[in-house]
Amino acid sequence: MAVTLTTLRSQVRDMSDLDEVDLSDAVIDQFAREGFQRIYALERRWPILQETYTFNTVANQREYTISTIGDIREIISVVDTSTQGARLTLIDYNDAEGIWLGNLDVASRPYFYSFWDKKIQLWAKPDIVYSMTVRAFRNPVYTWLTNITQEIDLDEWFHAILPYFVLARVYQRQEDSDLANMYLKSFEEGVALARRDLMKASSAQPVVMSGGRQYPTMKRWLQTLGRTL
Repeated sequence: MAVTLTTLRSQVRDMSDLDEVDLSDAVIDQFAREGFQRIYALERRWPILQETYTFNTVANQREYTISTIGDIREIISVVDTSTQGARLTLIDYNDAEGIWLGNLDVASRPYFYSFWDKKIQLWAKPDIVYSMTVRAFRNPVYTWLTNITQEIDLDEWFHAILPYFVLARVYQRQEDSDLANMYLKSFEEGVALARRDLMKASSAQPVVMSGGRQYPTMKRWLQTLGRTL
Protein backbone atom coordinates (compact mmCIF):
# COMPACT_ATOMS: atom_id res chain seq x y z
CA MET A 1 0.00 0.00 0.00
CA ALA A 2 1.33 3.41 -0.98
CA VAL A 3 2.06 5.64 2.01
CA THR A 4 1.95 9.43 2.17
CA LEU A 5 3.21 11.63 4.99
CA THR A 6 -0.39 12.02 6.16
CA THR A 7 -0.73 8.23 6.38
CA LEU A 8 2.61 7.91 8.14
CA ARG A 9 1.66 10.45 10.80
CA SER A 10 -1.57 8.58 11.49
CA GLN A 11 0.19 5.21 11.69
CA VAL A 12 2.81 6.48 14.12
CA ARG A 13 0.23 8.10 16.41
CA ASP A 14 -1.96 4.99 16.37
CA MET A 15 0.96 2.70 17.21
CA SER A 16 2.35 4.99 19.92
CA ASP A 17 -1.08 5.99 21.32
CA LEU A 18 -0.02 9.65 21.26
CA ASP A 19 -2.03 12.60 19.98
CA GLU A 20 -0.96 15.74 18.12
CA VAL A 21 -0.26 17.56 21.40
CA ASP A 22 2.17 14.92 22.61
CA LEU A 23 3.64 14.19 19.19
CA SER A 24 3.64 17.07 16.72
CA ASP A 25 3.73 16.82 12.93
CA ALA A 26 7.12 18.57 12.89
CA VAL A 27 8.70 15.89 15.09
CA ILE A 28 7.28 13.02 13.02
CA ASP A 29 8.37 14.71 9.77
CA GLN A 30 11.91 15.20 11.07
CA PHE A 31 12.25 11.54 12.04
CA ALA A 32 10.65 10.38 8.77
CA ARG A 33 13.18 12.41 6.80
CA GLU A 34 16.04 10.87 8.78
CA GLY A 35 14.80 7.34 8.13
CA PHE A 36 14.28 8.17 4.46
CA GLN A 37 17.86 9.41 4.15
CA ARG A 38 19.24 6.37 5.96
CA ILE A 39 17.62 4.08 3.39
CA TYR A 40 19.05 6.04 0.46
CA ALA A 41 22.49 6.16 2.09
CA LEU A 42 22.68 2.36 1.77
CA GLU A 43 22.48 2.23 -2.06
CA ARG A 44 22.82 4.63 -4.96
CA ARG A 45 20.98 2.33 -7.36
CA TRP A 46 17.61 1.50 -5.85
CA PRO A 47 15.34 0.31 -8.72
CA ILE A 48 12.74 3.01 -8.01
CA LEU A 49 15.32 5.63 -9.08
CA GLN A 50 15.78 4.27 -12.62
CA GLU A 51 15.11 6.88 -15.32
CA THR A 52 15.82 7.51 -19.01
CA TYR A 53 16.71 10.97 -20.33
CA THR A 54 17.56 12.42 -23.74
CA PHE A 55 19.56 15.39 -24.99
CA ASN A 56 21.01 16.66 -28.24
CA THR A 57 24.64 17.56 -28.70
CA VAL A 58 25.84 20.89 -30.05
CA ALA A 59 28.50 21.05 -32.74
CA ASN A 60 31.97 21.68 -31.25
CA GLN A 61 30.63 21.62 -27.67
CA ARG A 62 32.24 19.03 -25.42
CA GLU A 63 30.66 19.70 -22.01
CA TYR A 64 27.00 19.35 -21.00
CA THR A 65 25.79 20.24 -17.51
CA ILE A 66 24.20 17.15 -15.97
CA SER A 67 21.44 19.09 -14.18
CA THR A 68 20.14 20.37 -17.54
CA ILE A 69 19.71 16.76 -18.71
CA GLY A 70 17.87 15.60 -15.58
CA ASP A 71 18.00 15.34 -11.79
CA ILE A 72 20.65 12.65 -12.09
CA ARG A 73 22.38 10.89 -9.22
CA GLU A 74 24.42 8.37 -11.21
CA ILE A 75 24.74 7.71 -14.96
CA ILE A 76 24.72 4.12 -16.21
CA SER A 77 25.03 4.57 -19.96
CA VAL A 78 25.09 7.15 -22.75
CA VAL A 79 23.93 5.99 -26.18
CA ASP A 80 24.15 7.82 -29.50
CA THR A 81 20.76 6.98 -31.03
CA SER A 82 21.31 8.82 -34.31
CA THR A 83 21.99 7.00 -37.58
CA GLN A 84 25.00 4.66 -37.20
CA GLY A 85 25.06 5.49 -33.51
CA ALA A 86 26.72 3.50 -30.75
CA ARG A 87 26.85 3.12 -27.01
CA LEU A 88 29.54 5.43 -25.66
CA THR A 89 32.28 4.03 -23.45
CA LEU A 90 33.14 5.64 -20.12
CA ILE A 91 36.72 6.92 -20.07
CA ASP A 92 38.70 8.54 -17.29
CA TYR A 93 38.86 12.30 -17.70
CA ASN A 94 42.63 12.30 -17.12
CA ASP A 95 43.14 9.82 -19.96
CA ALA A 96 40.78 11.66 -22.30
CA GLU A 97 42.38 15.08 -21.91
CA GLY A 98 45.74 13.49 -22.68
CA ILE A 99 44.45 12.02 -25.95
CA TRP A 100 42.27 14.82 -27.35
CA LEU A 101 44.87 17.53 -27.02
CA GLY A 102 46.04 20.32 -29.30
CA ASN A 103 45.89 19.39 -32.98
CA LEU A 104 44.45 15.97 -32.07
CA ASP A 105 41.30 17.54 -30.62
CA VAL A 106 39.33 17.30 -33.85
CA ALA A 107 35.53 17.37 -33.80
CA SER A 108 33.94 14.09 -34.93
CA ARG A 109 31.40 11.48 -33.79
CA PRO A 110 31.89 10.92 -30.03
CA TYR A 111 32.54 7.37 -28.84
CA PHE A 112 33.57 8.11 -25.24
CA TYR A 113 32.28 10.15 -22.31
CA SER A 114 33.59 11.21 -18.90
CA PHE A 115 32.48 13.19 -15.82
CA TRP A 116 34.00 16.27 -14.27
CA ASP A 117 32.60 19.23 -12.32
CA LYS A 118 28.97 18.00 -12.53
CA LYS A 119 29.21 17.85 -16.32
CA ILE A 120 29.41 15.19 -19.02
CA GLN A 121 32.30 15.50 -21.45
CA LEU A 122 32.08 13.89 -24.89
CA TRP A 123 35.20 12.63 -26.64
CA ALA A 124 35.69 13.56 -29.37
CA LYS A 125 33.66 16.74 -29.22
CA PRO A 126 30.70 16.41 -31.62
CA ASP A 127 31.06 17.74 -35.15
CA ILE A 128 27.26 17.90 -35.70
CA VAL A 129 24.07 17.36 -33.70
CA TYR A 130 23.69 13.82 -32.30
CA SER A 131 20.73 12.49 -30.32
CA MET A 132 21.82 10.99 -27.00
CA THR A 133 19.88 8.75 -24.60
CA VAL A 134 21.04 8.57 -21.00
CA ARG A 135 20.08 5.75 -18.63
CA ALA A 136 20.59 6.90 -15.07
CA PHE A 137 19.50 6.76 -11.46
CA ARG A 138 17.84 10.00 -10.38
CA ASN A 139 18.10 11.75 -7.03
CA PRO A 140 15.41 10.94 -4.45
CA VAL A 141 12.54 13.43 -4.25
CA TYR A 142 11.74 15.30 -1.01
CA THR A 143 8.55 17.07 -2.13
CA TRP A 144 6.49 14.56 -0.11
CA LEU A 145 7.58 16.51 2.99
CA THR A 146 5.68 19.60 1.81
CA ASN A 147 2.97 17.96 -0.30
CA ILE A 148 1.74 15.61 2.42
CA THR A 149 -0.70 13.79 0.11
CA GLN A 150 2.11 12.79 -2.25
CA GLU A 151 3.43 9.24 -2.05
CA ILE A 152 6.72 8.97 -0.17
CA ASP A 153 9.51 8.46 -2.72
CA LEU A 154 10.48 4.97 -1.62
CA ASP A 155 9.85 1.49 -2.94
CA GLU A 156 6.67 0.05 -1.42
CA TRP A 157 8.88 -2.41 0.48
CA PHE A 158 9.90 0.49 2.73
CA HIS A 159 6.48 2.07 3.19
CA ALA A 160 5.57 -0.43 5.90
CA ILE A 161 9.02 -0.15 7.50
CA LEU A 162 9.56 3.61 7.76
CA PRO A 163 7.08 4.04 10.68
CA TYR A 164 9.27 1.74 12.78
CA PHE A 165 12.19 4.13 12.51
CA VAL A 166 10.01 7.08 13.46
CA LEU A 167 8.70 5.15 16.48
CA ALA A 168 12.25 4.23 17.50
CA ARG A 169 13.17 7.92 17.57
CA VAL A 170 9.92 8.83 19.37
CA TYR A 171 10.63 6.37 22.20
CA GLN A 172 14.29 7.36 22.29
CA ARG A 173 13.07 10.92 22.79
CA GLN A 174 10.96 9.67 25.70
CA GLU A 175 14.00 7.82 27.10
CA ASP A 176 12.30 4.43 26.72
CA SER A 177 15.34 2.50 25.51
CA ASP A 178 13.60 -0.89 25.38
CA LEU A 179 10.89 0.20 22.95
CA ALA A 180 13.34 2.39 21.03
CA ASN A 181 15.70 -0.54 20.49
CA MET A 182 12.83 -2.89 19.60
CA TYR A 183 11.49 -0.63 16.86
CA LEU A 184 14.96 0.22 15.56
CA LYS A 185 15.75 -3.48 15.29
CA SER A 186 12.49 -4.07 13.41
CA PHE A 187 13.36 -1.22 11.04
CA GLU A 188 16.89 -2.52 10.39
CA GLU A 189 15.70 -6.10 9.83
CA GLY A 190 13.00 -4.92 7.43
CA VAL A 191 15.44 -2.76 5.48
CA ALA A 192 17.92 -5.65 5.24
CA LEU A 193 15.23 -7.98 3.83
CA ALA A 194 14.03 -5.36 1.36
CA ARG A 195 17.57 -4.55 0.27
CA ARG A 196 18.37 -8.22 -0.34
CA ASP A 197 15.26 -8.67 -2.47
CA LEU A 198 15.50 -5.42 -4.44
CA MET A 199 19.23 -5.49 -5.14
CA LYS A 200 19.84 -9.15 -5.92
CA ALA A 201 21.01 -10.00 -9.43
CA SER A 202 18.37 -11.18 -11.88
CA SER A 203 18.40 -14.96 -12.30
CA ALA A 204 18.04 -14.42 -16.06
CA GLN A 205 21.12 -12.19 -16.31
CA PRO A 206 24.60 -13.75 -16.40
CA VAL A 207 27.32 -12.16 -14.29
CA VAL A 208 30.21 -10.71 -16.34
CA MET A 209 33.43 -10.37 -14.40
CA SER A 210 35.81 -7.43 -14.82
CA GLY A 211 37.74 -7.65 -18.06
CA GLY A 212 35.30 -10.14 -19.55
CA ARG A 213 33.35 -7.72 -21.72
CA GLN A 214 34.53 -6.40 -25.06
CA TYR A 215 33.73 -2.87 -26.15
CA PRO A 216 33.02 -2.61 -29.89
CA THR A 217 32.95 1.19 -29.73
CA MET A 218 36.52 1.25 -28.43
CA LYS A 219 37.67 -1.20 -31.09
CA ARG A 220 35.92 0.80 -33.78
CA TRP A 221 37.50 4.03 -32.61
CA LEU A 222 40.99 2.52 -32.50
CA GLN A 223 40.56 1.07 -36.00
CA THR A 224 39.59 4.46 -37.44
CA LEU A 225 42.12 6.47 -35.42
CA GLY A 226 44.70 6.55 -38.19
CA ARG A 227 42.16 7.62 -40.80
CA THR A 228 40.80 10.53 -38.75
CA LEU A 229 44.07 12.11 -37.61
